[in-house]
Amino acid sequence: MKQTIIAYLQGPRPYREGCALYEAHGNNRMLKAMFRRNPESRLMQETLVEELRKLAGLTEAELKALPRRAATDATTDTTAQAAAAKAAAQAAAEEKLKEASPTVQNVIRFRDRFPFLRSPQCPDVLKVLVADMFTAYDTYLTAYRELVDMPADEGAEYALSVAKTAVENYLEDRTIWDELEHYQQTGTLKGTHPKVAKAVAAQALTGQTDLEVAATRKNAASNVSKWKKKLEAAETDEERTAAQASLDHWTRIREAADEELERRKKN
Repeated sequence: MKQTIIAYLQGPRPYREGCALYEAHGNNRMLKAMFRRNPESRLMQETLVEELRKLAGLTEAELKALPRRAATDATTDTTAQAAAAKAAAQAAAEEKLKEASPTVQNVIRFRDRFPFLRSPQCPDVLKVLVADMFTAYDTYLTAYRELVDMPADEGAEYALSVAKTAVENYLEDRTIWDELEHYQQTGTLKGTHPKVAKAVAAQALTGQTDLEVAATRKNAASNVSKWKKKLEAAETDEERTAAQASLDHWTRIREAADEELERRKKN
């Protein structure tokens, strides 16, 4: 088992192949379910590698020292030289980062990944979400580690509560990451996260007259009332999910209109 896992860790580490390895050799049923149900992402890949490292009995230093194989051996000398130069540059950067505190290190790496965060044109909502993302990730890790170390005789209700916290914060982290990736690639807000959706709704109001904003607010309030009733009358999970989504949508528009009208009063 150990050699099989080490061989995987030395390769390109395809996510589903790693999930199958943990399914075959792992001991934590909750983690197995998490790997089965969740698609590949940065968080899930990191979590999977960490659990496989433990199964193989490797230290973190030993994992980092493992020689890695590329997805294909068909590399040219030029490619190899470029890769070596890149590795040397990364090693030098890592040495400099070691001199900084862990918090500073994380911020530097994150801002390098999303350089638009340094731009004055970066929407304020994305800057706010970065702080939310770090909080969600820390909460997820804490809950996840508690799940891993949880005694087998722990009460089911408490275990489910911890699992719920882990999943909710994992999804929060992933949704924010997707918003940042989308803006990085397109320069526009995606609007999947509730805070970004509200910012998008607010943007749409800036070009409207006072009367138009008031009309938008009235229409949104009417729809909020309508979808509250539909949510209360929903009989299936599908109906409840659809009604809640519509209620959230119109609530965001109403709140954005209220804030826009209040802003105009002050000006």
